[in-house]
Amino acid sequence: MKISMLDPSAFTPPYDHHLCEGLATIGCDLSLYTTRSDFNEWDNDTTYDRVEFFYRRTNVLYKNRDRLPGRIAVKGLEHVADMMRFVREVQSLDPDVVHVQWAPVPVVDRWFFSALAKVAPLVFTVHDTTPFHGASTSRLQLLGGDAIYEPFDHLIVHTESSKNELIDRGISPDDVSIVPHGVLEYPGAATDGGMNGDNRTILFFGTIKPYKNIDTLLEAFAALPAEARETTNLHIAGTPKMDIEPLRHRAADLGIDSSVRWDLRFVPDAEVPTLFGAADLVVFPYDDIDQSGALLTALQYETPIVATDIAGFAEVLTDGKHGFLIPPDAPKELANAVHRVLTDPDLASRMSENIGDLTDTIPSWIEIADRTSDVYQAVV
Repeated sequence: MKISMLDPSAFTPPYDHHLCEGLATIGCDLSLYTTRSDFNEWDNDTTYDRVEFFYRRTNVLYKNRDRLPGRIAVKGLEHVADMMRFVREVQSLDPDVVHVQWAPVPVVDRWFFSALAKVAPLVFTVHDTTPFHGASTSRLQLLGGDAIYEPFDHLIVHTESSKNELIDRGISPDDVSIVPHGVLEYPGAATDGGMNGDNRTILFFGTIKPYKNIDTLLEAFAALPAEARETTNLHIAGTPKMDIEPLRHRAADLGIDSSVRWDLRFVPDAEVPTLFGAADLVVFPYDDIDQSGALLTALQYETPIVATDIAGFAEVLTDGKHGFLIPPDAPKELANAVHRVLTDPDLASRMSENIGDLTDTIPSWIEIADRTSDVYQAVV
């Protein structure tokens, strides 16, 4: 089966890569149309065809200058031109299915998807039922989200909660399939850093965006007992997609700036195992998520997790077993949960073992590819 897959802005390169490898392994002839990314696994040979199709001029003009004025406007104009080219590309290739991972500009993209629907059946993976979690880089991206699903023959989501959300919006249950998110595997083994030294490390890992509530995490860290703060570091690792200076000032105001390591970059794949290996606890203080690639990265390292009690986490983790689930925007509850894990090595050890057992139950990417292929077969 010939598949054209689309992630124009490379929003989720690790997910795209794992899924495409799985689909290619089960026999799909797959081409992924995307843009340049720092994801290092794409530097190696892949079993599928990856085409750097989008934003070539923007990537050249604004290389290492993402914050220069005019970039969003230039990229938006190039997006329209590239989507027109993509429609022509699909018309010439005549694939069996077009599988869309992301629609960067829904109000514009739906018209191109309508044109694509005349060529091949369309499948859309709805990673976020709240587009961009209400925090896009442009107001234009927030327009047209409700109508984006109309041209598609079938939708894929990762959780039961996401499916129910779409059904509540009037989409037929028959048009939505749950295909789980797999573990995002990284090369190399984690070094053992947990609970062995005098200092403890709390890790936040992933792209830094407003809905991930770093401010709540800072307040929770400041609320730890003084003796715990003195022997604990907070490591915030990821690429900022927001102004980080107010968070730095907040850390200073709370008197914890010397204990916070701001590791503000895309963490290379080879460093990810070491990063998690040095952590005693991983935290996800989000207030909104359908499913988290950062969580599905963390699980393989069997580190206790404290996360908010929302759909993407609650459908995977069990409170008290794999870590703790706490309410969103609750720094005191977050601080209490963090303190319990850091001060009880036996509890942390049991949670680590339970996460290892949990990871073994998550479908492999071959299984995920099979389920995705079942969706393809249903729409052709």
